[in-house]
Amino acid sequence: MSEPEDPAAARLGRERVFHDDLAAELDPARMPKMPLSDLDAAMIAEARVGPGIRVLDLGCGSGDLTLHLVAAGAEVAALDLSPRMLEVAQRRVELFGEGATATFVAAPVERTGFPDAHFDVVVGRFILHHLDVGTAAVEIARILRPGGQAVFAENSGRNGLLMLARRHVAGRAGVPRLGTEDEHPLSAGDVAAIGSAFSSVQLRYPVFEFFTIFDRQVFRFGHPRVSRVLRTADRMVGRAPLLARYSFRVIVVLGRD
Repeated sequence: MSEPEDPAAARLGRERVFHDDLAAELDPARMPKMPLSDLDAAMIAEARVGPGIRVLDLGCGSGDLTLHLVAAGAEVAALDLSPRMLEVAQRRVELFGEGATATFVAAPVERTGFPDAHFDVVVGRFILHHLDVGTAAVEIARILRPGGQAVFAENSGRNGLLMLARRHVAGRAGVPRLGTEDEHPLSAGDVAAIGSAFSSVQLRYPVFEFFTIFDRQVFRFGHPRVSRVLRTADRMVGRAPLLARYSFRVIVVLGRD
C-alpha cells in the first residue's frame, strides 16, 4: 500500500509545474525591462531599496521586479520555486541588466536555505497568496535582519463582491479563471497568520482596482473607451479612504524588531 502524498509537497509540485509551463512559452530576448506599474512603484518606494541594500526578490517569476532592483544598485538575490522561470529571469538580467548581477536560487519560500538575518529587505509581487502563509511568514522573518522590513504587492480578499464573483462566476459563462488551483486572495485570516511572525503589519492601498478587474475578466480590455471609463471610476473611488481598503490590490508592509 503506497504512502499518501504529502499535501504541502503536492501543492508545491502543482505550482512548480504550472509556472514551468508558463516559462516555456517565454522568450527572454523579447522581454526588456518594462516601466513599473503604479502598484509596483509604490511597493519599491515603501521598501526604500537603494545602493548596497541586501534585498531578496521573493517569488521573482520572470524577473520583472528583479531588473528594477538591480538597476537601483541593490545586492539582489532572486528566489523562485520554478527553475524554468529562474532561467528566464537570469537571462533577462544578463541581457537587460546593464552589467548588474543577481544571485538566483530555486527553492520554495517556506524553505529558502538562506542564513538567519541575511537580508535588509524582502520584496515580492503576487507571491504570498500562493503560499502556506503561516509557514512562509516564519521563514521570511527568520532571514530578515532585525530592523528590516518585508514589503509585498498582493491580491486582497477583503472585497466581498469580488470574492463572490471569484467563487461563483469565474470559470463559468466565458469568464476566465486565472492563476493556479491553490492560490487565493489574502483573507483576514491570512493577514493575521502572516503578522503573527512580525512585530508590525500594515496594509496600504495606493492603487484602487475594482472596476478594472471587471474589465479584465468580462471585456478582456477589448473596448478602450470602456476601459478608460472604468479606470476613471476606480481612481475616483480610491480617493475615499473608507472605500480604498476594498481594492483588489494591497501593499503588505511587515516589520521585524
